[in-house]
Amino acid sequence: MPTILAAVALAAAAAAHKPAPAPSPAPVDDLAPEKQAAVLQYDKGDYAEALGTLQQLDNARALDGPLLYRLFFCQKALGHPEDSRKALDRAREALEAEIGKPHALDVPFYLANTYANLGRPQDAKNTAQSATSDVEAGKVAVPKTAIGEFQLGKLYQDQGRQSDAVAHYRKAADGFDLADGRYAGNLRWALRYVGNAALGTNDLPAAESAFAKLATTGTAEGPDWDGLATTRVRMGKYAEASEAWRSSVKFDPANSDDARYAARLAEQAVPLAPLPAKTPGGVAWSAMTQADLESALKEQAAAAKATMGRASEAMKLDPSGSPTVALDSKLREELTGSLKKTRALFVAAGLEYSVRHLGIRETAFREGYAVQIFQERAWELPADPAAGS
Repeated sequence: MPTILAAVALAAAAAAHKPAPAPSPAPVDDLAPEKQAAVLQYDKGDYAEALGTLQQLDNARALDGPLLYRLFFCQKALGHPEDSRKALDRAREALEAEIGKPHALDVPFYLANTYANLGRPQDAKNTAQSATSDVEAGKVAVPKTAIGEFQLGKLYQDQGRQSDAVAHYRKAADGFDLADGRYAGNLRWALRYVGNAALGTNDLPAAESAFAKLATTGTAEGPDWDGLATTRVRMGKYAEASEAWRSSVKFDPANSDDARYAARLAEQAVPLAPLPAKTPGGVAWSAMTQADLESALKEQAAAAKATMGRASEAMKLDPSGSPTVALDSKLREELTGSLKKTRALFVAAGLEYSVRHLGIRETAFREGYAVQIFQERAWELPADPAAGS
């Protein structure tokens, strides 16, 4: 019996010292290449191709929350409202389940976007706040990639934390590599946000830097060119502002009448610079209401016509409109100076009206001073008749 007990004891001791089994290797994702392809297509903006790949993965029941959100966005971008609605609801369910487990930053990023698209802004804000709090507390690592910085910037944006959003969007913009066509949309979003934020706080150099950088990427759209033009008007860079507005026209010729008018006003401002910052009554253009600006434009247009009328009367125009009498040199100097001052006030008011997007084309057409915007002769006195004529 002692021998049996000894054997049992030895067996128990051996079992106690037996090495623990090695952990099982992580399961291999056989569809990882297809998932990576879908993400690449999506990041390039190739939504039709991405949709096809995502649908194949969906048939294999291989879509997680972030991929389901991409499925929604592709359906929406391609004009499939019913399919996109269904995909968005599936994304919500999956992301809400994933947010309760250890997750990467893209899970709250896509969940916040999902809530925003569902018209649930407070849920989007709460999700974003929880995510950034985890980053700030060190529970989630600060991202080291450009797309990670972008996602963190967007999560701060969702909370209205502008300075934090700008800081991370700038890092993202500096880090994006567009060589393979990826992230163009993310870069545009980031730089547009930075530019508009800077313009809103009157940090004009920062706004110009952001919009100008966006312009050089080839991804700028009409609002981006308009932002660049507006910034340059505020900086007194009228020639460059006119160029930016003309680029906006090229982007969308059919819907760019206001940009055409604004570009012409900025072009007129070049030889008149510096433009007056205030009305003759001492009111800053930026402090004027829309009605005030419209009154100023109408007043200066009428003043210009009156000045031209004085010249025409003194020069005794014939029935064809040609002058028959030379204009007195002193009177010509006086009227030329008056027109220049009137024009400077008109252009300053017109540019303020334009950068506020108040509809300069419609107003100018309705009030009858479109000619003063587009025709140089509206501001030039007639030449004296040739001697002996």
